[in-house]
Parts: sequence; structure tokens; C-alpha cells
Amino acid sequence: MRRFRTRRFSLIVIALLAVSLVSAGGASGAGRGAGTQRFYTTAGPLTERQVGDVLAHHHMFVELGAVPPVAYKTADREQVYSLLNPWLQDAKALGIGVFVETTPEGVGRRPDIVNYVADQAGLPTMLVTGIYREPFMPDWVFDASVDEIAAWMLEELRVGVGDTDVPAGMIKLSQNDTGMTLTERKVLEAGCIAARKTNAAILSHITSGPTALSVMDALEGFGCRLSKHRFIWVHSMFTAAAPGATLEGGRIGHDPGIDYLLAALRRGAYVSLDGVGSNYWGPTYGGYDVNIAWIEQFVAAGYEDQIIIGADTGWFDPGFPPGFKIIQLPDGSWVHDPADQPQYMQDYRSVPAEFVPAMRTAGFSEALIHKLMHSNPWHAYSR
Repeated sequence: MRRFRTRRFSLIVIALLAVSLVSAGGASGAGRGAGTQRFYTTAGPLTERQVGDVLAHHHMFVELGAVPPVAYKTADREQVYSLLNPWLQDAKALGIGVFVETTPEGVGRRPDIVNYVADQAGLPTMLVTGIYREPFMPDWVFDASVDEIAAWMLEELRVGVGDTDVPAGMIKLSQNDTGMTLTERKVLEAGCIAARKTNAAILSHITSGPTALSVMDALEGFGCRLSKHRFIWVHSMFTAAAPGATLEGGRIGHDPGIDYLLAALRRGAYVSLDGVGSNYWGPTYGGYDVNIAWIEQFVAAGYEDQIIIGADTGWFDPGFPPGFKIIQLPDGSWVHDPADQPQYMQDYRSVPAEFVPAMRTAGFSEALIHKLMHSNPWHAYSR
């Protein structure tokens, strides 16, 4: 059984909810282009003029790596706020108007804590619905039907994520490098149903070019035409930097990784270069020079409207693995332990404070920088 909001229902009852929700439509299902698009955030639905620059792919709270995650259940929201608030205030001072928190179900999400931190910090934050890939999926997903999973997503898109009253802005998924499992495919189909009913974008964490293209094929087959429904390939820089697809026996495919991104762009997808300046992703994927080169290549090919940039930085991990250990200072505040190695925990400065000046130095126009910091995430994420 699965918790459906604050109560517990059997999957039979959820199936009945699925029928009503999938057929209901609703205000958020109005057609795009009618001037009704909004960023759904902790501060309410925002118009484009209210959004400003966007931290388009970051995290506040994740329990990453534990299967199943357990520490997230007892996390202290004041401890999380103490750690993150200085970083969030810094982001606001750098001109950031919206923080996009991209943590789905399966990796210890706590939307209630993120909502609290965002409200206390005064930084509107978009939450997501969706389910991470195997083996991180919660057990209830394996026995649930497509319609039951779609009903759960629709409730989070229309009512609120988890036990909050903050509707999700988007649908965040993930698929394995070896290709979609049957359950991942089931979740993707459910995501397509929810996207069709709410005009929510689907973004997916994929680090394999062939998998990304197969996900796009599957979405088309489920009825989510890429000419109408937005798909964002998250962590596409992992493929961009690869010499080719990984084949059997550790061999490398003929087609360079960047060609998979260009193929996705031709079909209408957004590609998300979301390791910019990240200690976690390192210089191969997050270096400013390589990301500038990729952006230049995509712009030259005519795809400047389909590029998302972010850093995937943060975050409070309640399991405190290496790279995310914290200590308390004499004044009672919490900070990343300076002796912790590796130094994965990281603030939100790399894109607005460092990469934006690097783009100017590289000769990027102010119009292009505005697209990357505002217009592209607005058009990709609003509904």
C-alpha cells in the first residue's frame, strides 16, 4: 500500500481515484500559449515577470545512495535551514528569483522541509513529482498500475507534493544506462498521462545517449508528442563528454556522445547541462570551458532556445555520507565540515556568480545569457 496524501488507501481505492483524476482535466490543463502559464512554487503560482533568474537544477534535501533511504524520516528542519539559509540568501543577492528543487520520490525527499526552508529563506522554490529509477524506487511502485501511479502524480501536480499544499511544477523521472526496466517504462507511461492532463514538463535523469533517445521514442508511443509535450534530458553533459555509447565488453560506440544530444535537440527535447561548476561532477562535466563550448555548438546549430543550465549543487543529506558531513559551530549554526573529504556539499554560487561572467568573457550576448538564466527555464518548466 502507498500513502496517498495523509491517509492510507489500498491500491484498489487509488485505482478508483485514478479514473476520476485522469478524466478530470482541470485549470492547470489549459493549453499552453494562452497566457496562463505559471511557475508553481512554494510562494504560489508565479507569472514570468515574477520569476527573474532561475537556479534551474539544484537540491536542498536528498538522501542519495541509501537503498532504501531511512535517515530522511527523522531529519530536523531547523538543522537543514541553518545549513542552507546562508547559501539561499547569497543566491537571492546574486539575482536569483526561483530555486528549482529537483528531488523525486525514492531518494529520501522531504518536501515539507524544503517548503519550510524556502519560506523561511524567502526564495520561491519549485518542487517536483515523480519517481527515481531502480533500485531506488519505493516498493509500492512495483505493484502499482500505470493509472495508479498517474493518479499519484496528478494529485501532487494539482493538490500538493507529499503532505504539503504546494503543487509540483514538473515530473522528474530517471532511467538506467542499460535501458529502461519494465517498471521504469511503466512509470514513464504514467508520467506521460500526467503530463497530458496538466501540461507539466517531464524531465529525466539519464546518463546514456541510447537510453535518452529510447525514452523519447517511448513518450511518443504513449501519446506525448515532443512537438507538444516538453521533455528535458537531465545530466546530458555526461553523454556530451563521452567519446561514444558504452557497448558490451566495455567497448565504445562509433557515434560521439555529443551527437546524441544533437539528435535529441533535433527532435525537440531540451538538453540540461546541469553540472556547471559542480565539485560533484568535476571539470570533465562541470568545467566552464567545456560547457561554454557545448553551448556554442548548440547555438551554432540553431538550438539556443532548448538549452538549460544548472549546477546540481547543494545539499543537506541526512545520512551524512562522505562529502556531506556537517558540524555545529559555537554559535549554534550548522556548516559543512571543512575537514570532510571529498568536498561535495556546495553552495549555489557557481552559475550566477562565476559562470555568467565566464559567458560574458567568452563573448555571449546579454540576450543569450538572459535566455539561459530565465527564458529557457521559464518555457521549459512553466505550465
